[in-house]
Amino acid sequence: MHINNKFIKENEGGIIGIILILFLIGMTFYALFLIPTQLRLHWNDPLYWSNNPRDAAPSWINYFLKLFNYQLPEHKIFYQKDALRNYINNTEFKQQNNTFSYQFNFNEFPSAIDIPYTIIVGKIPPVIDIYIKRPDNLEFEIYSNSLDSNNIKYIANGHDTNNNTLNHNILSSNTVSGRIYSSSQEVKNALNNYSNLFKFSIANLSPEKIIFSETNSNKPLTGKYEITFSIYSFDSNTILKDLNIIIQGKVFGLLGTDELRRDVFFGILIGTPVDLFIGVTVALSSTFIGLFYGLIAGYKERKIGTFMLIIIDIFLTLPSLILLIIISLHFGRNLLFLIGLFILFGWPGLALLNRTFSIQIKNYQYVQASKLMGESDLKIVLRHIVPQLLPFTLANFALAVPAAILGESALSFLGLGDPSFPTWGQMLQDAHTSSAETLGYWWWIVSPGFMISITSVTFILLGRSSEKFFKMDKKR
Repeated sequence: MHINNKFIKENEGGIIGIILILFLIGMTFYALFLIPTQLRLHWNDPLYWSNNPRDAAPSWINYFLKLFNYQLPEHKIFYQKDALRNYINNTEFKQQNNTFSYQFNFNEFPSAIDIPYTIIVGKIPPVIDIYIKRPDNLEFEIYSNSLDSNNIKYIANGHDTNNNTLNHNILSSNTVSGRIYSSSQEVKNALNNYSNLFKFSIANLSPEKIIFSETNSNKPLTGKYEITFSIYSFDSNTILKDLNIIIQGKVFGLLGTDELRRDVFFGILIGTPVDLFIGVTVALSSTFIGLFYGLIAGYKERKIGTFMLIIIDIFLTLPSLILLIIISLHFGRNLLFLIGLFILFGWPGLALLNRTFSIQIKNYQYVQASKLMGESDLKIVLRHIVPQLLPFTLANFALAVPAAILGESALSFLGLGDPSFPTWGQMLQDAHTSSAETLGYWWWIVSPGFMISITSVTFILLGRSSEKFFKMDKKR
């Protein structure tokens, strides 16, 4: 037990590094093998995220706010199956009511209300009415309109048909898909009809701050709300196919959402394999080139070694960041191209150090003795020089991974990354473009920044641990 405790104490950094790298690998495997490719491709598709709230904070914020008896509105989606339905049949029309119960117990107003729907329409367009009954028994009609037949998307036999030669009498169904926003002018105009009920001006207030407000003061009115979506149909072919009531909250998910309503946690998750691919690929390539280029430059004498040293010096004197920016601006922002640039400018520093070490090692007595015994240069290099350079090379590899990730993040932050891949740097650039730092959307900035830091710390700890391992091995 004493030996185990001593081992753990001496290798705390390495153990923490192993735990962190297993965590990153776990995220990578989950993103690659448990999230469908098609789903990952939706990251840059705004329509896919349309049901999410905009700029919502993480849900766990409410656990801390609960200590102060304060709660932010949670995001809530009601589906058609959640509705209480009733029908009213009349000789001239049929009325279908879909009523949703919503318990509102929060200290701030919701961000918005969205109502997406899909209706199969007959020959006569139906009328849609939306009512909201409040806890104080006031009932507001917030929307009333007839579906415009000109906007109907005709579907015949499951295919969209815009062919003018098609005979309309063979159409099996007409489908209308729409979305009613609380911010629409129709909703605002409807709510203006109830201005006399409030003891304050509602002229410049958003619909949410009217619907969920007390009548005496503009404070949230808590309690049970009933939202009714009614369809007045004038033939038997009108059918409500799909309906959602979306109450846009101010908290959502594990890490909140961004300006485009995208789930930040999802972006962090699918960005992990991309960032690790960048870091490991660049580190492996630049370390391999730096190791053998420096080794050859140090082992060879005279003209070859001098020429190789000049190449190293040229690369080291170049302003790499400025060149990366210029090249990216002129030759595109492809991810593989950026990886190639990082490799191009990433190997010279290691090569110079390996050259210096190689010159020292080749003059050791046992190396000179091997030469006198007739061993080939290849055997001498692989048996006597490479093993001596490996500890430093592995430590450099561990440091090169976060360096590559930070390099990509820097270019992405400057707007020069590949926007088709959700990297952590690209997320930071999106946050900066949307002024997240000034608007207080800290979760959008902290999450990718934290992942970059964690990855850097992981490989730094592994690098230091590898140095200790080789030192212990030499002592033995």
